[in-house]
Amino acid sequence: MSDSVEPGSLRDVGWRSMLYVPANRERFVRSAASSAADAVILDLEDAVPAEHKAAARDGLADAVSTLRSGTASVAVRVNRPWTVMISDLKATVRAKVDMVIVPKSDDPSVIRTVDEALCELEGDGTSPAVKVIPLIESARGVRKIDDIVAASDRVVAASVGIGDLSLEMRATPDGPAIRHAFAEVVQATRAAGRVPLGLSGLIVSYADMDAFRALAELSRSMGSTGASCIHPSQVGTLNEVFGPSAEEVAEARRLVSAYEEAARCGRGSTMMGDIFVDNANYQYAKRLLARA
Repeated sequence: MSDSVEPGSLRDVGWRSMLYVPANRERFVRSAASSAADAVILDLEDAVPAEHKAAARDGLADAVSTLRSGTASVAVRVNRPWTVMISDLKATVRAKVDMVIVPKSDDPSVIRTVDEALCELEGDGTSPAVKVIPLIESARGVRKIDDIVAASDRVVAASVGIGDLSLEMRATPDGPAIRHAFAEVVQATRAAGRVPLGLSGLIVSYADMDAFRALAELSRSMGSTGASCIHPSQVGTLNEVFGPSAEEVAEARRLVSAYEEAARCGRGSTMMGDIFVDNANYQYAKRLLARA
Protein backbone atom coordinates (compact mmCIF):
# COMPACT_ATOMS: atom_id res chain seq x y z
CA MET A 1 0.00 0.00 0.00
CA SER A 2 1.06 3.58 -0.46
CA ASP A 3 2.78 4.95 2.62
CA SER A 4 1.05 8.29 1.98
CA VAL A 5 -2.33 6.82 2.96
CA GLU A 6 -3.42 7.05 6.55
CA PRO A 7 -3.79 3.74 8.39
CA GLY A 8 -7.36 2.62 8.92
CA SER A 9 -8.69 3.76 5.55
CA LEU A 10 -9.83 1.32 2.86
CA ARG A 11 -6.67 2.11 0.91
CA ASP A 12 -4.63 0.78 3.82
CA VAL A 13 -6.31 -2.64 3.73
CA GLY A 14 -4.39 -5.40 1.98
CA TRP A 15 -6.71 -7.07 -0.54
CA ARG A 16 -4.59 -10.10 -1.28
CA SER A 17 -7.58 -12.01 -2.66
CA MET A 18 -10.85 -10.76 -4.18
CA LEU A 19 -13.34 -13.53 -4.93
CA TYR A 20 -15.86 -12.98 -7.74
CA VAL A 21 -19.33 -14.37 -7.03
CA PRO A 22 -22.42 -14.14 -9.27
CA ALA A 23 -24.77 -11.83 -7.38
CA ASN A 24 -27.78 -13.97 -8.29
CA ARG A 25 -26.38 -17.28 -6.95
CA GLU A 26 -27.39 -17.43 -3.28
CA ARG A 27 -25.49 -20.65 -2.60
CA PHE A 28 -22.26 -19.16 -3.91
CA VAL A 29 -22.80 -16.00 -1.88
CA ARG A 30 -23.26 -17.99 1.32
CA SER A 31 -20.11 -19.97 0.58
CA ALA A 32 -18.12 -16.78 -0.09
CA ALA A 33 -19.17 -15.37 3.31
CA SER A 34 -17.16 -18.07 5.05
CA SER A 35 -14.17 -17.98 2.69
CA ALA A 36 -10.77 -16.54 3.53
CA ALA A 37 -11.00 -13.91 0.77
CA ASP A 38 -10.09 -10.36 1.77
CA ALA A 39 -12.88 -9.05 -0.46
CA VAL A 40 -15.89 -10.56 -2.20
CA ILE A 41 -17.03 -9.04 -5.49
CA LEU A 42 -20.73 -9.49 -6.20
CA ASP A 43 -20.82 -9.60 -9.98
CA LEU A 44 -23.75 -7.99 -11.77
CA GLU A 45 -21.91 -7.99 -15.10
CA ASP A 46 -20.43 -10.96 -16.98
CA ALA A 47 -21.45 -13.69 -14.51
CA VAL A 48 -25.15 -12.83 -14.68
CA PRO A 49 -27.20 -13.53 -17.85
CA ALA A 50 -29.08 -10.53 -19.25
CA GLU A 51 -32.48 -11.94 -18.33
CA HIS A 52 -31.43 -12.32 -14.67
CA LYS A 53 -29.72 -8.97 -14.14
CA ALA A 54 -32.78 -7.17 -12.77
CA ALA A 55 -33.42 -9.92 -10.22
CA ALA A 56 -29.74 -9.95 -9.22
CA ARG A 57 -29.89 -6.19 -8.68
CA ASP A 58 -33.09 -6.46 -6.63
CA GLY A 59 -31.48 -9.08 -4.40
CA LEU A 60 -28.23 -7.20 -3.92
CA ALA A 61 -29.02 -5.92 -0.42
CA ASP A 62 -29.75 -9.46 0.80
CA ALA A 63 -26.51 -10.73 -0.75
CA VAL A 64 -24.52 -7.96 0.95
CA SER A 65 -26.22 -8.72 4.27
CA THR A 66 -25.14 -12.36 3.95
CA LEU A 67 -21.55 -11.35 3.26
CA ARG A 68 -21.49 -9.02 6.28
CA SER A 69 -21.51 -12.14 8.47
CA GLY A 70 -17.89 -12.61 7.38
CA THR A 71 -14.86 -10.33 7.53
CA ALA A 72 -14.36 -9.55 3.84
CA SER A 73 -14.82 -6.17 2.23
CA VAL A 74 -17.80 -6.19 -0.14
CA ALA A 75 -17.63 -4.89 -3.71
CA VAL A 76 -20.01 -4.90 -6.66
CA ARG A 77 -18.99 -5.07 -10.32
CA VAL A 78 -21.58 -3.00 -12.16
CA ASN A 79 -22.66 -3.14 -15.79
CA ARG A 80 -22.05 -0.92 -18.77
CA PRO A 81 -23.74 0.89 -20.60
CA TRP A 82 -24.87 3.82 -18.50
CA THR A 83 -28.58 3.04 -18.63
CA VAL A 84 -27.89 -0.20 -16.79
CA MET A 85 -25.06 1.08 -14.63
CA ILE A 86 -27.14 3.82 -13.02
CA SER A 87 -29.65 1.23 -11.80
CA ASP A 88 -26.75 -0.85 -10.48
CA LEU A 89 -25.29 2.15 -8.66
CA LYS A 90 -28.65 2.88 -7.03
CA ALA A 91 -28.83 -0.68 -5.71
CA THR A 92 -25.19 -0.52 -4.63
CA VAL A 93 -25.72 2.59 -2.52
CA ARG A 94 -28.88 1.16 -0.97
CA ALA A 95 -27.00 -2.01 -0.06
CA LYS A 96 -24.16 -0.01 1.56
CA VAL A 97 -21.29 -1.82 -0.15
CA ASP A 98 -17.69 -0.80 0.35
CA MET A 99 -16.71 -0.29 -3.26
CA VAL A 100 -17.72 -0.47 -6.90
CA ILE A 101 -15.73 -2.15 -9.68
CA VAL A 102 -16.24 -0.09 -12.85
CA PRO A 103 -15.62 -2.18 -15.99
CA LYS A 104 -14.41 -0.70 -19.27
CA SER A 105 -12.93 2.35 -17.55
CA ASP A 106 -11.37 3.79 -20.68
CA ASP A 107 -11.52 7.51 -19.88
CA PRO A 108 -11.37 9.70 -16.74
CA SER A 109 -14.82 11.04 -17.62
CA VAL A 110 -16.24 7.60 -16.81
CA ILE A 111 -14.92 7.78 -13.26
CA ARG A 112 -15.98 11.41 -12.82
CA THR A 113 -19.52 10.53 -13.91
CA VAL A 114 -19.64 7.57 -11.53
CA ASP A 115 -18.40 9.86 -8.77
CA GLU A 116 -21.10 12.44 -9.52
CA ALA A 117 -23.82 9.77 -9.63
CA LEU A 118 -22.69 8.32 -6.31
CA CYS A 119 -22.65 11.78 -4.72
CA GLU A 120 -26.26 12.34 -5.80
CA LEU A 121 -27.34 8.89 -4.68
CA GLU A 122 -25.64 9.15 -1.28
CA GLY A 123 -27.07 12.63 -0.89
CA ASP A 124 -26.16 13.20 2.74
CA GLY A 125 -23.32 15.66 2.29
CA THR A 126 -20.80 13.45 4.08
CA SER A 127 -17.46 12.30 2.72
CA PRO A 128 -17.77 9.72 -0.08
CA ALA A 129 -18.81 6.33 1.29
CA VAL A 130 -18.64 4.03 -1.72
CA LYS A 131 -15.12 3.67 -3.12
CA VAL A 132 -14.28 3.00 -6.77
CA ILE A 133 -11.92 0.59 -8.52
CA PRO A 134 -11.53 1.21 -12.28
CA LEU A 135 -11.11 -1.93 -14.37
CA ILE A 136 -8.85 -1.18 -17.34
CA GLU A 137 -9.90 -3.32 -20.31
CA SER A 138 -8.81 -1.40 -23.40
CA ALA A 139 -5.73 0.14 -24.97
CA ARG A 140 -7.39 3.54 -24.57
CA GLY A 141 -7.74 2.93 -20.86
CA VAL A 142 -4.07 2.00 -20.58
CA ARG A 143 -3.02 5.17 -22.40
CA LYS A 144 -5.20 7.31 -20.11
CA ILE A 145 -4.46 5.48 -16.85
CA ASP A 146 -2.76 8.42 -15.11
CA ASP A 147 -5.87 10.57 -15.50
CA ILE A 148 -8.25 7.71 -14.71
CA VAL A 149 -6.79 6.86 -11.30
CA ALA A 150 -6.64 10.57 -10.39
CA ALA A 151 -10.18 11.36 -11.58
CA SER A 152 -11.80 11.03 -8.14
CA ASP A 153 -10.87 10.72 -4.48
CA ARG A 154 -13.15 7.68 -4.43
CA VAL A 155 -10.59 5.72 -6.46
CA VAL A 156 -8.68 3.45 -4.09
CA ALA A 157 -7.20 0.97 -6.54
CA ALA A 158 -7.09 -0.07 -10.20
CA SER A 159 -6.90 -3.40 -11.96
CA VAL A 160 -6.57 -4.76 -15.48
CA GLY A 161 -9.09 -6.94 -17.32
CA ILE A 162 -6.57 -9.06 -19.19
CA GLY A 163 -9.10 -11.03 -21.23
CA ASP A 164 -10.83 -8.06 -22.84
CA LEU A 165 -7.57 -6.12 -23.17
CA SER A 166 -5.80 -8.93 -25.01
CA LEU A 167 -8.78 -9.39 -27.36
CA GLU A 168 -8.86 -5.71 -28.24
CA MET A 169 -5.11 -5.52 -28.72
CA ARG A 170 -5.06 -8.81 -30.64
CA ALA A 171 -2.24 -9.89 -28.37
CA THR A 172 -1.69 -13.11 -26.45
CA PRO A 173 -2.62 -12.78 -22.75
CA ASP A 174 0.86 -13.85 -21.64
CA GLY A 175 2.76 -11.92 -24.30
CA PRO A 176 5.03 -8.87 -23.96
CA ALA A 177 2.41 -6.33 -25.12
CA ILE A 178 -0.01 -7.28 -22.33
CA ARG A 179 2.77 -7.48 -19.74
CA HIS A 180 3.90 -4.00 -20.76
CA ALA A 181 0.34 -2.64 -20.46
CA PHE A 182 -0.03 -4.29 -17.05
CA ALA A 183 3.21 -2.69 -15.87
CA GLU A 184 2.02 0.73 -17.04
CA VAL A 185 -1.19 0.42 -15.03
CA VAL A 186 0.70 -0.76 -11.94
CA GLN A 187 3.18 2.11 -12.13
CA ALA A 188 0.55 4.80 -12.67
CA THR A 189 -1.66 3.42 -9.91
CA ARG A 190 1.22 3.33 -7.45
CA ALA A 191 2.37 6.82 -8.47
CA ALA A 192 -1.13 8.15 -7.72
CA GLY A 193 -1.06 6.65 -4.22
CA ARG A 194 -3.63 4.01 -5.11
CA VAL A 195 -3.39 0.22 -4.83
CA PRO A 196 -2.30 -1.77 -7.92
CA LEU A 197 -4.26 -5.01 -8.25
CA GLY A 198 -4.58 -7.83 -10.72
CA LEU A 199 -2.74 -10.58 -12.55
CA SER A 200 -0.45 -9.93 -15.50
CA GLY A 201 -1.87 -12.80 -17.54
CA LEU A 202 -4.82 -15.13 -17.88
CA ILE A 203 -5.41 -18.65 -16.54
CA VAL A 204 -8.31 -20.36 -18.30
CA SER A 205 -8.60 -23.38 -15.98
CA TYR A 206 -9.01 -22.58 -12.29
CA ALA A 207 -7.92 -26.17 -11.56
CA ASP A 208 -4.37 -25.52 -12.82
CA MET A 209 -3.09 -24.30 -9.47
CA ASP A 210 0.60 -24.51 -10.39
CA ALA A 211 0.10 -22.13 -13.31
CA PHE A 212 -2.10 -19.89 -11.18
CA ARG A 213 0.54 -19.66 -8.46
CA ALA A 214 3.29 -18.93 -10.98
CA LEU A 215 1.20 -16.13 -12.51
CA ALA A 216 0.42 -14.67 -9.09
CA GLU A 217 4.12 -14.70 -8.16
CA LEU A 218 5.04 -13.00 -11.43
CA SER A 219 2.36 -10.38 -10.89
CA ARG A 220 3.59 -9.65 -7.38
CA SER A 221 7.11 -9.27 -8.73
CA MET A 222 5.72 -6.64 -11.15
CA GLY A 223 4.20 -4.62 -8.30
CA SER A 224 0.66 -5.97 -7.91
CA THR A 225 -0.49 -6.25 -4.28
CA GLY A 226 -3.41 -8.64 -4.79
CA ALA A 227 -5.71 -10.13 -7.39
CA SER A 228 -9.18 -11.41 -8.11
CA CYS A 229 -10.19 -15.02 -8.64
CA ILE A 230 -13.28 -16.94 -9.67
CA HIS A 231 -13.11 -20.01 -7.42
CA PRO A 232 -12.69 -20.40 -3.64
CA SER A 233 -9.86 -22.91 -4.20
CA GLN A 234 -7.73 -20.05 -5.57
CA VAL A 235 -8.14 -17.81 -2.52
CA GLY A 236 -5.51 -19.54 -0.39
CA THR A 237 -2.90 -19.25 -3.13
CA LEU A 238 -3.49 -15.52 -3.51
CA ASN A 239 -3.39 -14.98 0.25
CA GLU A 240 -0.11 -16.82 0.46
CA VAL A 241 1.57 -15.24 -2.56
CA PHE A 242 0.47 -11.66 -1.85
CA GLY A 243 0.62 -11.89 1.94
CA PRO A 244 3.74 -11.16 3.99
CA SER A 245 6.11 -14.08 4.40
CA ALA A 246 6.92 -15.63 7.79
CA GLU A 247 10.33 -13.94 7.65
CA GLU A 248 8.75 -10.52 6.96
CA VAL A 249 6.33 -10.97 9.86
CA ALA A 250 9.11 -12.00 12.25
CA GLU A 251 11.25 -9.01 11.30
CA ALA A 252 8.28 -6.65 11.63
CA ARG A 253 7.62 -7.94 15.13
CA ARG A 254 11.24 -7.38 16.12
CA LEU A 255 11.14 -3.88 14.64
CA VAL A 256 7.94 -2.94 16.48
CA SER A 257 9.33 -4.28 19.75
CA ALA A 258 12.60 -2.37 19.32
CA TYR A 259 10.87 0.92 18.51
CA GLU A 260 8.38 0.65 21.37
CA GLU A 261 11.18 -0.11 23.82
CA ALA A 262 13.05 2.98 22.56
CA ALA A 263 9.87 5.08 22.92
CA ARG A 264 9.50 3.99 26.54
CA CYS A 265 13.00 5.33 27.09
CA GLY A 266 12.09 8.66 25.50
CA ARG A 267 13.78 8.08 22.13
CA GLY A 268 12.12 8.57 18.75
CA SER A 269 14.43 6.19 16.90
CA THR A 270 16.77 3.29 17.55
CA MET A 271 19.00 0.74 15.87
CA MET A 272 18.04 -2.90 15.36
CA GLY A 273 21.35 -4.42 14.42
CA ASP A 274 22.41 -2.39 11.39
CA ILE A 275 18.82 -1.25 10.65
CA PHE A 276 17.81 2.30 11.58
CA VAL A 277 14.29 2.24 13.04
CA ASP A 278 12.17 5.40 13.17
CA ASN A 279 8.44 6.15 13.28
CA ALA A 280 7.98 5.74 9.53
CA ASN A 281 9.17 2.14 9.32
CA TYR A 282 7.53 1.43 12.70
CA GLN A 283 4.16 2.40 11.21
CA TYR A 284 4.88 0.33 8.10
CA ALA A 285 5.74 -2.70 10.25
CA LYS A 286 2.51 -2.29 12.23
CA ARG A 287 0.50 -2.23 9.01
CA LEU A 288 2.26 -5.36 7.78
CA LEU A 289 1.43 -7.13 11.06
CA ALA A 290 -2.19 -6.03 10.78
CA ARG A 291 -2.37 -7.59 7.33
CA ALA A 292 -0.72 -10.78 8.59
